[in-house]
Amino acid sequence: MLPCTVEQLKGYKVAWVQVDTQTILTIHKQVITRNPRISLLHNDHRTWHLQLKNVRESDRGWYMCQVNTDPMRYKQGYVDVVVPPDIIDKESTGDLTIREGQDVSLTCRAKGHPPPNIVWRREDNKEIVLDSEKIELGISNGIMSGLEERDPGLNPVREVKGEKLEMRKVSRLQMGPYLCIASNGVPPSISKRTNLKVQFPPVAWVPQQLEGAYIGQELTIECHTEAFPKSINYWTNTQGDMIVAGDRYEPTVIESSYKVDMKLWIKRVEKIDFGQFRCIAKNSLGETDGAIKVYETKAPKSHSNSVNAVEESEAESGDKLLSTDLTMKNGGKKFDSYLHPSGINDISDHHRHSKPHDNKGQGQRSTAHHGSRPGYGSQLDQTTGAAAAVAGYCRVFGAKLVACALVVVAVALPLLVETQY
Repeated sequence: MLPCTVEQLKGYKVAWVQVDTQTILTIHKQVITRNPRISLLHNDHRTWHLQLKNVRESDRGWYMCQVNTDPMRYKQGYVDVVVPPDIIDKESTGDLTIREGQDVSLTCRAKGHPPPNIVWRREDNKEIVLDSEKIELGISNGIMSGLEERDPGLNPVREVKGEKLEMRKVSRLQMGPYLCIASNGVPPSISKRTNLKVQFPPVAWVPQQLEGAYIGQELTIECHTEAFPKSINYWTNTQGDMIVAGDRYEPTVIESSYKVDMKLWIKRVEKIDFGQFRCIAKNSLGETDGAIKVYETKAPKSHSNSVNAVEESEAESGDKLLSTDLTMKNGGKKFDSYLHPSGINDISDHHRHSKPHDNKGQGQRSTAHHGSRPGYGSQLDQTTGAAAAVAGYCRVFGAKLVACALVVVAVALPLLVETQY
């Protein structure tokens, strides 16, 4: 809506003119132009407003409201029609495929009003490398900081301004989608996606080139490859035959861009598996492989068997110790049972039930207890009884025999030594 208000118009007439084209649009109350998008709004012989519907870019320019006085009176204004950016596909680079090591130039052109600004970015938000050869040279020589100061363009950057994006000696690391973004302050901004593909023959590397295994073990070996175009990937066994999924083998492949992670799960290692496995990658530009050698190792001993062996050795040593320490002589008798030894009460019974010898002649009398210390019989009874009780406990409850034997010795030895005196 272009307003025009005239005071005291009297008998004069108002007209609208498009200055740039010298086109008369309206005179007084009549619309002269045949443009159906233009109309005139007037009221009380005072307001004469020009209305433009569905504004187009061609409507941009100067407009003049004039009164046919002498000299002519007028007012003019400028109509600026802004246009959001639009990328010109025919003049912009589409998806591109090149060989590794070549130079590349990407172009993006856009229209709009005001003229759009263009910025290049990587879709994955990684930095853009403008010259990979010089950067690799700088890194290998350890002088990157000096190179960057002499040539700021060497720095990897987040974005590049301008219609052209030029990169030298492109490597596989620069492969991926690039975005050309055009903006001029009039929403919306617009972008175009250009997918840069870098072709190179396959390469492979193996994290672990030697793997030890024993027969019957489960084993997984792995290999990493890179290639573009996409490669065919497979494993070969120690005889050089291609491996397919089956009862003992299960190969898996995980792809990410131009990278491939290969794994081979050997569910049960057999004698035939000791040797060299290979991971192979092939594409139209070449092929490569990686070797993994599987060698035989001894199977580990079972932990439970070793524990049982220790317990058996301890039991044998404990039995010998008990049989030695619990052998007590009393009239040439030996304790045959740990729980209830047959001679446990021999000595005590002998002293408890013995009677004085009958006098066969004068001066003869019983000397059964002569020379013995008081309580001798009761101490020995306690000693043998305690030893037999401990031994019986060990036998019934399965306690460690070595520990039990030590307890028996500790109980019996001091009292036995005492009886010697």
